[in-house]
Amino acid sequence: MISLNKVVIAGRLTKKPRLRKTPGGASVTDLLMALNRDFINVNGEKQQEVCFVDVVVWGKQAENCCLQLDCSSTVLVEGRLQLDVWHGKEGDKRSKLRIAAERVQFVDRRSPSERQPDEEEELVDCVT
Repeated sequence: MISLNKVVIAGRLTKKPRLRKTPGGASVTDLLMALNRDFINVNGEKQQEVCFVDVVVWGKQAENCCLQLDCSSTVLVEGRLQLDVWHGKEGDKRSKLRIAAERVQFVDRRSPSERQPDEEEELVDCVT
């Protein structure tokens, strides 16, 4: 039986990544990406559809995402599909399919000289 779980997507972030730490001290962040698809419908009209995808990033890569990326940053993500299952507050079973990033490539990050002075504080807070 063959099995392959590989995903490659490119899109823009819909919010600035925020770093969290697990109780064991591991760094983790979530990226919410918007993927746009342009197409022509059956009437010949141009249409656009947006797909929102959740991505989880771990370790040093998560820290770098928080330092370098902002809302609307363009990224390319390589990873695998991951199904998270949990029980909600009322005991109902919930699930979410997301991408566990193995590699995040920054397509249009800002250099430190392009940041505003007040943003530097926010960036430092992101990794503490």
